Amino acid sequence: MPLAEKSPLRFIRDDSLLKRIASAALLAPTALAATYLGGAIFSAVVSFAAIVMVFEWTRMVEKREFSKAFYALAAACAAACSFAAAGFFDSAFGICAAGGVLAAFLSLRGARKPGWVIFGAAYIVAPSVALIWLRGEVENGRALTFMLFAIVWAADTGGYVGGRLVGGPKMSPAISPAKTWAGAVGGLIMGAIAGAVGGLWIYGEGPIAAYVGAGGLLGLASILGDMAESAIKRIFGLKDTSQFIPGHGGAL
Repeated sequence: MPLAEKSPLRFIRDDSLLKRIASAALLAPTALAATYLGGAIFSAVVSFAAIVMVFEWTRMVEKREFSKAFYALAAACAAACSFAAAGFFDSAFGICAAGGVLAAFLSLRGARKPGWVIFGAAYIVAPSVALIWLRGEVENGRALTFMLFAIVWAADTGGYVGGRLVGGPKMSPAISPAKTWAGAVGGLIMGAIAGAVGGLWIYGEGPIAAYVGAGGLLGLASILGDMAESAIKRIFGLKDTSQFIPGHGGAL
């Protein structure tokens, strides 16, 4: 076997990495620019991303595209994000709940998966409203949103590089054959580092241990969320939810 094939850095030549880089080069500047501008632009970008995820979710659980449940959740998503952008967060979360119930009812009438459909409202629409709240209402909201993105991206990158570079035992081959414990550790470390850097950037000083802990916890949440999503996809017999974001298996 050629020496190059044995190199631990051989993953750099993988098509999946090149696709991830290309996707990041397009999407990351869009997310960062929208976060910087805030207001209606940020809310519109969040709403669009959420509707794409709603499409992936309803197609996965209902086994068909553009179902009635999709239209109900997509409309609820657009309305909830619009109300959130205007500062009416109670109404936004109410719309989220109502949209989930309506989508579940429509799904039930079609003998589909009403429980999974309504879960999509809590999994996608409610966090989208919360993200708009963080950016628009919280002190240092813009910087904290940048920090949140940085931690999630750092954890994802650390997990990918750690898993491909070190390899080793799998976390749960039945759920996600590619995820390793080394990747999880890499994701936690990178999330913690991003948390420390972000905390110092925003506040200038303070308890570094708290920033590291916050970054580590958010990184852990990102990893566990990824594992949970993989488990759900396995339930429905899918590896990827779509090809909207090459190298990532979908927007979800």
